[in-house]
Amino acid sequence: MSFTAVRHALFTVHMWVGLILGILLAALGLSGSLLVYDEAISDWISPPPHATTAGQPLPLSMITGVARVAAAEQGLEIGGMQILVPQKTGDVVVVRFNGVSPMGSPQNGQRRAARGLQMYIDPVSGEVLNSRGFAQAGLLTFMHQLHGNFLMSRETGRPIVGWLGVAMCLLGLSGLVLWWPKRGQWQYAFKVRRTASGLRFHRELHAATGIWIFLIFMAVSFSGMVIAWPQTMGLNSGAMAPRPAPSIEAGPGKQLGATEAVIAATAMVPDLQLRSIAIPRRADQPYIVNYLSHGAVSANMLFDPYRNKIIAMRDNSEHFLAWMRPVHDGTLNSVWRFLVFLSGLMPSLFIVTGLIMWWKKRQRRVPMSAMTEDLTAEEAAA
Repeated sequence: MSFTAVRHALFTVHMWVGLILGILLAALGLSGSLLVYDEAISDWISPPPHATTAGQPLPLSMITGVARVAAAEQGLEIGGMQILVPQKTGDVVVVRFNGVSPMGSPQNGQRRAARGLQMYIDPVSGEVLNSRGFAQAGLLTFMHQLHGNFLMSRETGRPIVGWLGVAMCLLGLSGLVLWWPKRGQWQYAFKVRRTASGLRFHRELHAATGIWIFLIFMAVSFSGMVIAWPQTMGLNSGAMAPRPAPSIEAGPGKQLGATEAVIAATAMVPDLQLRSIAIPRRADQPYIVNYLSHGAVSANMLFDPYRNKIIAMRDNSEHFLAWMRPVHDGTLNSVWRFLVFLSGLMPSLFIVTGLIMWWKKRQRRVPMSAMTEDLTAEEAAA
């Protein structure tokens, strides 16, 4: 089979897969673009307070004490606690609680489970600036469910998302073959010519945009497949398999706090990029110190608060697949985040230009399998 025949076969597959799955791929891409900036959007919808007090931050153990007192005053019997540390100047310490309210339910007189309390504390003054539930905004919740499961159950929707990731990869690879210019045409392969019109304009826009975003598009599509099928792709197996936290025995001394956990973690990783400390409800569970390994991959250290030592480190950054989440979410850096945002817009552009090309061929009674470069100048300009 000649290369020309292969290109024509690929063109037919590329066209029909794009037309059939285009709306689903566009929804997946647009929701992904929105979620790249979900934290910024959440802060815009419901702005958090800002810390204004200048000076040396209080120890985290003191901050947790303030938070516990404030939570008790609101009638919350405290369960677990997570402390999100400030990442930049002006940020507050965010303390999240899951607990039980002692207020009786009118139906059964039992204590009701609290959905969660999020408390904002000035890291310097220790003042509680605000507190509220930490449920996500409805728009972002909808987008997460759409992007992750297509508004279905996880068992049903997640495999569909994975297969759509396969379709995106196949469309990207077939698009690369179809884009590949003939000899002497390379100078036109990366742009839309000013003289282009009709079918040729939409074909050049489709191809030029695709080649400029190709590597980012493929990286985001492949990483999405890995996240959708963690077991199949090896993300949750072997050394990367989730492991339960070990139990610890209460020691004779005082139970240490978050400050000592951070000191111990910093001794293990001097350039620690701390994100949060989780203090469990049960006394036989270790604290979890979460940080970014190599500035991108989420990693944990487990801290024994009775013996003041790190008992385990869980850093998978040496594994290729561990980088799939920051690649897909755009959290590698701000430039990559913007490129991932752009890549999510591409399926919509591709389906619009593809539909226009399909419709113009239909109007001109041009065979659907005919490639633009095979058409006459009159047909391509129509």
